[in-house]
Amino acid sequence: MLEQIVVWSLALILAGSAYLNLTRPDFVTEEFAHWGYPTWLPIAVGVAELLSAGALLFASTRDYGALLSLVVLAGVIFSLSKTREWLRMQFPLLMAALAFGLLL
Repeated sequence: MLEQIVVWSLALILAGSAYLNLTRPDFVTEEFAHWGYPTWLPIAVGVAELLSAGALLFASTRDYGALLSLVVLAGVIFSLSKTREWLRMQFPLLMAALAFGLLL
């Protein structure tokens, strides 16, 4: 039961984040620019998040979804550490811990 709660929570969060990255509202574009990333990167990240969310929902692909989400979250954590936004790392670190827990 707990695993299903973690899976669905991660999948919904990743899908919501994918929506934001794929639709690129101003604040997303500004944040990627603040980090010094190219304008196409939110699309690539959004696609990776969407693939990860979908893969998490099926037992046969769950490990791949967890791994892909860890790659995306590593990028987020790296980006936040680059600009020393330490307090904003709490949620991505929690998500990464949950994704890692799914692999165990």
